[in-house]
Amino acid sequence: MKFIGPILAAATVVALALPAAASPSFDAFRRVCGDTHADFAAIKSALGAATWGPTEVAPTNMEGVTPDESIARTTTVGDARVTIFAWVGTRGAYHVTACTARVTKLPVDGAARETQGWLGFAAQSADAGKSTWRYSDTAGGHAGVDKAGYEAAAAAGGLFFLNVFADHGEAVLDLLKIKS
Repeated sequence: MKFIGPILAAATVVALALPAAASPSFDAFRRVCGDTHADFAAIKSALGAATWGPTEVAPTNMEGVTPDESIARTTTVGDARVTIFAWVGTRGAYHVTACTARVTKLPVDGAARETQGWLGFAAQSADAGKSTWRYSDTAGGHAGVDKAGYEAAAAAGGLFFLNVFADHGEAVLDLLKIKS
C-alpha cells in the first residue's frame, strides 16, 4: 500500500499537465486551417467533406492582395455554426493564404485559451479583446517569431499570424500565412 500514494500523486501531476480537450468547433478550425498549415489546396480538400456546405461570405481580403481563388463553407458542430472563408493570392514576391473561421457559441476567451493550448505558447500581444500569435511551423510543433525573424520564417515554411477576437457575437479565428 505504500506505493499507491506516490503513484496517485504522479498521476495527478500528469493529469494536471495535460491540456483540456478542445471544443469541437475549435477542432473544426484547427483541422481545416491549422493542421493544413494554411495550404490552400489542403484547405479546399478539408472543406470538401460532406459535412461542409456552401455559404455566402463577404470577402475581407488583405489590402494590396488580389485573391487568385477563394472558398467559403459552413457546418454545424453541436449547437455551434462554423463558417470558414479562405483565399490565396500574391503580393509582390509573397504568396499569401488566409483562412478565417467565424464560430457561434464559442466565447472569445475560450477560443484564445484553446489557441494557446494548440500552439503551445502565449499570445505575443493581447489587448482590447484581441489576441495575436506570430509563429512558424517547426518539426516539433510551432515556434513564436518576433519581428526580426519575419523574413527568415517567410522564406522557410512560412510566417503565420493568428488573430482571435470577437465580432458580432462570434469568435473569429483569423489565420494568415505569408511565404516568400
